[in-house]
Amino acid sequence: MLIEFSVTNYRSISERQTLSLVASAAYDELAQTNTFSGNFAADAPKMLRSVALYGPNASGKTTLIRALDFMQNCVLLSAKESQVGEPIETVPFKLTEKSRNSPSEFEVTFVEGGVRYEYGFACNASRFTEEWLYAYPNERPQKWFHRVVDESGNDVYKFGPRFEKALRKSFELLTTPNSLFLSRASQLNSQQLKPVFEWFKDRLLVVEVDELSHVFSSLSCMNADDAPRILEFLKAADLSISDIKIESQDFKEAYLPDGMSGELKEKITKQMRGKPVLVPKFLHLSANSNEIVKLDSEEESDGTQALYALAGPWIDVLENNKVLVIDELDRSLHPLIVRQLVEQFHHAKSSAQLIFTTHDTTILSQKILRRDQIWLTEKNQGAATRLYPLSDFSIRENEAIEKGYLSGRYGGIPILRNLDFYESK
Repeated sequence: MLIEFSVTNYRSISERQTLSLVASAAYDELAQTNTFSGNFAADAPKMLRSVALYGPNASGKTTLIRALDFMQNCVLLSAKESQVGEPIETVPFKLTEKSRNSPSEFEVTFVEGGVRYEYGFACNASRFTEEWLYAYPNERPQKWFHRVVDESGNDVYKFGPRFEKALRKSFELLTTPNSLFLSRASQLNSQQLKPVFEWFKDRLLVVEVDELSHVFSSLSCMNADDAPRILEFLKAADLSISDIKIESQDFKEAYLPDGMSGELKEKITKQMRGKPVLVPKFLHLSANSNEIVKLDSEEESDGTQALYALAGPWIDVLENNKVLVIDELDRSLHPLIVRQLVEQFHHAKSSAQLIFTTHDTTILSQKILRRDQIWLTEKNQGAATRLYPLSDFSIRENEAIEKGYLSGRYGGIPILRNLDFYESK
């Protein structure tokens, strides 16, 4: 369960911006469906099941998603793949001299196994400059570790009394400047840090629709229990698919998602050349007979391909209480399908959560989101991203939110000018 995520000095974000999934106590709207009990403390707040991010192009929505993705990758891979001296691929806000020369900072508060954790780090291109972890078992704060760089450029560690004493020094000595202590200690089988590391590995799923591959859904279709649910997921969207068959074929670059970078496509193609992969075939009933027609995925529409790629991860997230963070959920999907997907989270009997960016404003008029579930991004006068919830405004209970948003009442929309660069002759 994700409580909040904060990021400072990363790409278009300059000052600290925080996305919170804590439900506002000021609202009782849709409380039975759109919120759930935090259940990690006696006075735990209600949590939101979903949050939608709106804003004009280049306002920072994707930057926020990338920041969480960057944080996750650092935790999972910094000790595993980084060699000593390799740069960290962070990008600070570049429009001021101070920010260009300052570290980027990331912090997340989440619950795993009934315990609340606050974990964060700061880094520049050459090293991690700070790292910290606090735990709140039995509702009482415990500092587990705090790592900072001293004036000589050496890491200095301060451990709380509750952190495993026998292994501190070995974790410390084996942590390089460009790797995280959490990552290294988890790699060395720290049992105390295992829940924290596994939250990043098993509970958090950050994706872009264009980068979704059909592999996860195809693997799910190989399972007798999951296959009917994948098919039902597609049928619910009125896609006229009667069945799905998974075949094994030699790998082709065409199987990779369109949104994947050329460099990554080339790397994967080189690794997979000549190897078998799972390929979905979609079965349709012929229009004028009982014949079954088999179509390749590339013969299906972009929307069908996107929905199929999304089906496996979507079901997995809902069933396993994960946090799904997805950029441009509405890409290639009809607004009614987007609405149905969001409402699935709201009515799920789990603590799964959804964070998504979208330009689909029809959701705002359909009364399926609370005011504290709608967040906006815009650029300030310094061209830096500002993130804020709709609940910052005095919104009447029956206010036409879509109309108010599109009219610019809440900000977070593009300032359009006439396209006068073309003159007819």
